[in-house]
Amino acid sequence: MREIQAIMKQVASTITYLHGLHFALDKGFSKVILESDSRLVVNNIQKLSENYSETRPFTWDAKNLARKFQCCRFQFIAREGSGAAHASAVEGMRVEGDSFWVEDAPLKALEVADSDRRCGQPP
Repeated sequence: MREIQAIMKQVASTITYLHGLHFALDKGFSKVILESDSRLVVNNIQKLSENYSETRPFTWDAKNLARKFQCCRFQFIAREGSGAAHASAVEGMRVEGDSFWVEDAPLKALEVADSDRRCGQPP
């Protein structure tokens, strides 16, 4: 059962990347950085060798979409450093329908992002 849950989390994380890539293409972005707290998903997308994991179809799609950008980077970020993403997700669950922010982020997300940034700076 735990193995199935782990696979589902990997699939969900990879699909989230796909949504982010589609969104960035639709908005006309040429350079993007996508972050995930799943090191396995990031590694699978970055691999040059063939990927035989359960996320393979989604990973393949993400790699193909990434080629459409001038620059596209996938990077791992520890869960402790993804507080702004979590705050945004919580805010998104409170509203009906899809919502996206590009320039004006929700206040809570800005506060958490500022806190994340300060925690990552050396004293």
